[in-house]
Amino acid sequence: AALVKNYSNPILYTIGNKDSKDIFYSKIASESLGCPLKIIELSDQDIVNGIEETIDIIGIDNSLDILIGTTFYLIAKRINQDNFDICLSGQGADELFFGYDKYRRALTKDENPTDLRNTDVMELENILKKREYKIFGSFGINFLSPFLDEKVRRIGLEMESKYNLKGASDNLRKHVLREIAHNLGAPLEIVNRKKKALQYGSGILDDVRKISKEKGLASSLNAYLEYIKKS
Repeated sequence: AALVKNYSNPILYTIGNKDSKDIFYSKIASESLGCPLKIIELSDQDIVNGIEETIDIIGIDNSLDILIGTTFYLIAKRINQDNFDICLSGQGADELFFGYDKYRRALTKDENPTDLRNTDVMELENILKKREYKIFGSFGINFLSPFLDEKVRRIGLEMESKYNLKGASDNLRKHVLREIAHNLGAPLEIVNRKKKALQYGSGILDDVRKISKEKGLASSLNAYLEYIKKS
């Protein structure tokens, strides 16, 4: 967003429930950047409707895809309501620059995190095709991921892992991007924030578990999706 601001007037979007850490940190980032922030606050009904609409678009094969897809569906819906047709996303950053904790865990198992990362990068485009591209495309929105630009991807893949993953105890990771963010003036709360997956940072997983429990089901995503299948 800091770079886009040099060429345009970006509007930031974030999503989460009332206890969402993502919303908390998005407000800090928005204030630092001087960019307007649109907050999509999750309600139980939004989630229920969003899950059903997401299943209609991408199917019900993978529960995690449905959960993540639902957050993107609700974002895309709001962007469409605001009459925008382009969305820039940070997808690819965690794969290219070793953001996920599984890369750190690979070191504890004497596995090669670079091999794991390379596989993730190759698979990501297929994931986007079956999830984000379909969801945003259903609203006529062009979903773009600058980190997956050919030049950026090549730089990330050619970079030695040690610059982003500093050992088996590295709980931050993605250090090159953190340094760039710091140099661009991002607050330390943003620069040093630990990676938190969308389903946790937004709070949507907890909300789905609550919805499932209120229906007399097990407090889990899979239990709720099985309920939908049978409905």
